[in-house]
Amino acid sequence: VVARQLTRAGDLGSVVEALLEKGKPHRAVLTADEVYEGLDRAARASGEGAQTSRIAAIAGLLGRATPAEAKYIVRMATGKLRLGVGDMTILDALAEVFAGGKQARKELERAYNLTSDLGYVAAVVAEGGLEKIRKIHVVVGKPIRPMLAERLGDPGEILAKLGGRCIAEYKYDGERLQLHKKGNDVEIFSRRLEKITDQYPDVADLARRYLKAADAIAEGEVVAVDSETGELRPFQDLMPRRRKYGIEEAVEQIPTTLFVFDTIYVDGKDLTEEPYQQRREVLSRVVTSNARFRMATFAEVASVDELERVFEQAVQEGCEGLVCKAMGGVYQAGARGWQWIKFKREYRSEMTDAVDLVVVGAFHGRGRRGGGYGALLMAAYDDQDDNFKTVCKLGTGFSDEFLGDLPKMLRRYERPDRPLRVDTRIVPDVWLEPAILFEAIGAEITLSPVHTAGWDVVRKGSGLAIRFPRFTRVREDKSPTDATTVKELVEMYRRRVKKAG
Repeated sequence: VVARQLTRAGDLGSVVEALLEKGKPHRAVLTADEVYEGLDRAARASGEGAQTSRIAAIAGLLGRATPAEAKYIVRMATGKLRLGVGDMTILDALAEVFAGGKQARKELERAYNLTSDLGYVAAVVAEGGLEKIRKIHVVVGKPIRPMLAERLGDPGEILAKLGGRCIAEYKYDGERLQLHKKGNDVEIFSRRLEKITDQYPDVADLARRYLKAADAIAEGEVVAVDSETGELRPFQDLMPRRRKYGIEEAVEQIPTTLFVFDTIYVDGKDLTEEPYQQRREVLSRVVTSNARFRMATFAEVASVDELERVFEQAVQEGCEGLVCKAMGGVYQAGARGWQWIKFKREYRSEMTDAVDLVVVGAFHGRGRRGGGYGALLMAAYDDQDDNFKTVCKLGTGFSDEFLGDLPKMLRRYERPDRPLRVDTRIVPDVWLEPAILFEAIGAEITLSPVHTAGWDVVRKGSGLAIRFPRFTRVREDKSPTDATTVKELVEMYRRRVKKAG
């Protein structure tokens, strides 16, 4: 019964609420402390009998809860509150209540970016205000929100943005990893800050042997390698590493190389405020390079010709392109800025830049696509409003096999009503919680009377849309807030208009 209602409602909390409403009347007897203690007990359960202990803790709370209380207890336990509140909104609230106003948001955001633990930041600022927040620093074992890059397709513009010279580093088609080494213990985190050490036991072993520091945090790109030719393979070849089983077989069949490109912390020294060139020098001292674990290839360039030459060399060697980095740039955890600029193959074509968009809705298919989805409603992330604004309907580039699997992939994110963080003027057949990212390429970015990305920014009463978008791949390595931002789309549009004269 519960499973059937869950499929229909899409929210376990609402299902539990509805079931309890059919029973005997409840009176509120639970306190906030009791709920916290019960959930904490469930979270800390470990070892033999842990599952039984968790069930007992949650059941004990639900047995005393009103239907409305039960809904939110279940949502808290499953990590799906569905309040439409993002992390940045919480930081604004913390700044307002505990730090003297929203002007303190930047300092709270810095602490959050260095720890990726919103609860910890909340506890610290509530106890000690900004004074204690300023003492938060990098800790080995706590993943840091990764620094992000802007994108440009013109080498002259790139050099101008970076002060006339830069470090041009190969951009590999793999998965970005963050290595945390403490003695002989190594943990690996994805760019979504998920612990994925079990997926890459070979990389962890290489870090123990070739990362010559007692304690360190380093970043790199792991790439699948052809076992016979040594050539770099595309990102999709890493997919078997995501399975829960058969990892040993995947390690044997799909060897990898880790290309290390940055270091954030080494032997007690926080390097986030050090210039990039100095961080690379530290990296070169602590990395013992070999075929499977080595520094990313790079070159210092000071002219368009040099940058073009390194770009072509990177592409010939199987890379996506380059990441051009300011030599004096500090590590801006969690931020996207012009210290790093991506320069990729597709940015040089007549197509627009490749973009990462969030699926927020689906439209039923017709004809050959009947019984499944025919198109998807896609959105960009607005980091100012902390929500998702639509930019196109995506219906091309899918294989028949992928289309057949699409409903199964998206089913768990289906919602009966518009998710609170989705800003749209278009109503799809099926609403989807912003969770899945697809990479897409389009012909150009144009003004739109219906899409909400960049609404009123370029022209009053208009947003921006991507014309003729085409699906290229799923971005399982990215979280929704890693999507292309509305600000980026506005900049892309303005560059196109300026270029057109």
